[in-house]
This record gives sequence, C-alpha cells and structure tokens, in this order.
Amino acid sequence: MKMELEVAAEKMKSRVANEIARWLDGVTQTDFEEVAVTHLSVEHVKEKINVIERYLPHFLSPDKKILEVGSGFGAFTVFSRALYGFDITGVEPDHSVLMLARELSELVGVNCIIEECAGENLTFPNEAFDLVYSSNVLEHVQDPVKVLTESIRVLKPGGYLFFTYPNYCSFWEGHYGILWLPCMSKSIAKLYVHLLGRDPSYIDTLQLVNVRFTKRTLKLFMDQVDVISLGEDLWRDRMLNLKFGEWGLASKIKSMLTLVHKIPAVIDLGIKIGSLTNWYYPIILVLRKKTNPRTQ
Repeated sequence: MKMELEVAAEKMKSRVANEIARWLDGVTQTDFEEVAVTHLSVEHVKEKINVIERYLPHFLSPDKKILEVGSGFGAFTVFSRALYGFDITGVEPDHSVLMLARELSELVGVNCIIEECAGENLTFPNEAFDLVYSSNVLEHVQDPVKVLTESIRVLKPGGYLFFTYPNYCSFWEGHYGILWLPCMSKSIAKLYVHLLGRDPSYIDTLQLVNVRFTKRTLKLFMDQVDVISLGEDLWRDRMLNLKFGEWGLASKIKSMLTLVHKIPAVIDLGIKIGSLTNWYYPIILVLRKKTNPRTQ
C-alpha cells in the first residue's frame, strides 16, 4: 500500500508545487517541488500520527470518527484512511486545493469525504467526532477563536482536539524558513522579512499566534474542556535529541541545532530560557472535551 501511495503522490507533485508557488513565491527560497514532497509524504503522515499517539496512546482506531480541519492537499486524510482504515473526514476552504485533495483520494482508491468549508463554519452537527485534528492551519485562518469554538462544538464528550501550529513568540518561522525575532508585531515582522529580501505581504495572511494567545483563549472554554498539553514536553525532547523530521524547511533549523549541540551547556540554557519565556515550537494544543460540562 505504501508504494501505491507514493506513486499517487508522485503523480500529483508538480501540480501541488504550482499551487504552493501561488502562496509562497517570494516567501521561501527553496524549490517548490521539495515543499510539495513534504505535503504529499507518507512518512510525514506517519510521523504526525506518532505525535498524536504520544499524547493519546491507544486512542486512534477505525471505530473513531475523525475530522481534519484544513486538510490541504489531502495527504493526512487520504493516507491515514488508506493505511489505517481511519473513519476520517476533511474540510478545506481553498477550492483549487480541495480539488487536488479529492483527486489524490481517487488516485489512491479510497472513499474520503473532503468538504469545501472553512473551520469557522463547520457544516457538521454538535458532538459528531471523537477527534478534531489540525496541523499548521490555525495561523492561516480568518478567526482562530471561532475555529476553536467550532471544533469543540463538533467534538463528542470525552473526545479530543489536537491542533499543531507555529509559536510566533519562538525563534523560527517555518513558512519563510528563517530565524525569527520572538513576539514581533506584524509591522516589525514585515520590515524584518523585507530586510532579508523576502515578500513582506505574506505576513498579512498570518495570524501571529503564540502561547499567550492560546492560554488567554482557553479561558473561554474551561467549562467545556480539560487541557492535556501545549507541547512544551515534546519541544524539550526534540531540543535534547534532535529526533524530528526534516520536513519542508525544518532541515535548516535542524542543521543549526546540530551545531549548537556541540556545546551542551548552551542547549541546557536555551531549554531553560525557552520554558520561562514560552518560546517552544510548535504549539501542540491537546484538549479533552468534558463529559459533564458545567452550564453557564
């Protein structure tokens, strides 16, 4: 099955690269086909599932209903169904990207539902899913709070929300593939990337979400959910052992950290400072919907 998925991904690669170029021309200096490989990678999907299982051991199974918010080109939705038999549905608001995701599903030969809608207005009834998953999407939406509100709404009691997204109070920006000055405002960020010869207008498409935003937003939902993690523990492990995939432009940061690892005291100091200042990357927001939420 893995080989069949890789063949399908190869057939889609050039058109996916063209779509990525539509977003990232002038933003990243890497080859767009290399970025497309990440978006269509079977191994990347497996790594994402391993991260979910770290926090939710023995939870994923074919009898759980899963929703992916922002399914993009469809790799996670399609490949996880093909490999593991997951009952998974995707939503994607970008029509041309959605069409490519549906084509990937047809090429693989699995019956995946991928609907055209935004995370702010999910078209599903209350308490429909056991897991709502999203990877590197929340920074791109129009209203992050509304997306979280809708995602919690469609969760069954006892179900989990699992969102991964960048921390803009950290030292790395993955879309541009550059070192980042933590907690910059958009105006300063635009000047910063302009000085690096990159397109500053892309900043306007991003929500500069961070740990402080996350904790402040979670106060709105504390009667509905329990917080399992924000991802600091995984960041610590990755900083210590460098065991993370070199997907997209992450190879750059891994090369930098490999050099820093030659001075262990610097790594230890960086972890201490990162924990104190909440600059860990990415944020991995894991919530469990309460089975008996308090009424307001």
